[in-house]
Amino acid sequence: MQRTPFISFWIAETSISLADVVYIMAVTTFIYQKTGSALISSLFPLFQAVARLSAGFTSPLLLNKFKFSKLLISLQGIKALLLTLLLIGFGSIASHIIWLLAFILIISFIEGWGSPFLSSVVPKIVLREELVKVNSSLAITNQSVQIAGYTFTGYAVIKWGHSPVLIVTAALMWLAVICLIICGRYFYEKEEVKPFPSTKWALMKEGWIYLWKIPSLRMVTLMDAIEGVAGSIWIGSLTLIYVKEVLHRGEQWWGFINASYYAGTILGGICTLWLAKRIQKHLILSMAAGSFLFSLFTFLYGLNSVPFFALLLCVAMGPAYQLRDVAQQTAFQTNIESEHLPKVYASRGILLSIITSLSIFLMGFVADAINIRAVYILGAALIMVSAVLSFSLLQAKRKEVAGLSSPL
Repeated sequence: MQRTPFISFWIAETSISLADVVYIMAVTTFIYQKTGSALISSLFPLFQAVARLSAGFTSPLLLNKFKFSKLLISLQGIKALLLTLLLIGFGSIASHIIWLLAFILIISFIEGWGSPFLSSVVPKIVLREELVKVNSSLAITNQSVQIAGYTFTGYAVIKWGHSPVLIVTAALMWLAVICLIICGRYFYEKEEVKPFPSTKWALMKEGWIYLWKIPSLRMVTLMDAIEGVAGSIWIGSLTLIYVKEVLHRGEQWWGFINASYYAGTILGGICTLWLAKRIQKHLILSMAAGSFLFSLFTFLYGLNSVPFFALLLCVAMGPAYQLRDVAQQTAFQTNIESEHLPKVYASRGILLSIITSLSIFLMGFVADAINIRAVYILGAALIMVSAVLSFSLLQAKRKEVAGLSSPL
């Protein structure tokens, strides 16, 4: 592995992750302070979700028309420029919430375009046998900066105000753009602008076709979808209900639960980094083991009523989650050519966004109709189904190796 492209991308992705957290915290707190309305404040994540979902459908059109490296750098550059303009004109833009929400919508649309390209960089700069190690390293830094961002941004906004905090966001984004320019010079394959297919609709379907046609990707996507439904059990409102109704503790324990989980994911990233070679050789078994352990800890969490044991379970979930997630990420990267990855990631992102949005209502209904414990028990059962499906993935992989079905 060449150090320069990897370190450049590592800095870029870490900067973007931290910039996103700071930006979200600063804008959300401003909207709430300005309006005093939780409903209007919730429009921020809603607009982000809708814009990213819409952008995901059209990102394959961009890839077919422009080179990957140009898109990667240009989209992040446009985002950095928009955040800079938001910073410069914050007083005027923020004086009208409608203008601010419109600005958020545009930035979110650019993020939706850029996300599949960022997710597709690693296989272009890293050798196949080093993917687990690199994915683990990136997971550690991303979780660390998110903890730091969510912990200190609120304090920074109160102490210094929104504009100084947005300066940090803009600076981080421009740093990321510079690092991506350096990284883009080291991509392995030469990319050429391809002619348009027969129709734009055919191009937009390409990512979905890859997800469906390659047996291993189809199974991993099904597992992702099931786990996406289960993942909604960790939304803030359900965690708060669990803290109050099951643990009988105050809101501060909501923070303790989140901090414990993030600490566990960092620990998990270190463990997967240490076990990188073994995970690389046994991706599917690693997925199964991670899902099984995550399901077990989630089930115990749902039955538990002891506050400190809940914290320990959250820490234990971190390594299990990272083991499963890093293995699944690597499976995606190794089962399809890197030039097709942005289309596949865009389609996968659309699918998971829709599933996660719908599952939030499902878990909320279960919590109201039964109780909060049932939510976590249902989540554990779904994750266990994903673990069982890993064995079907093993069978599909054996067929691919035997030549009965091979990735495109």
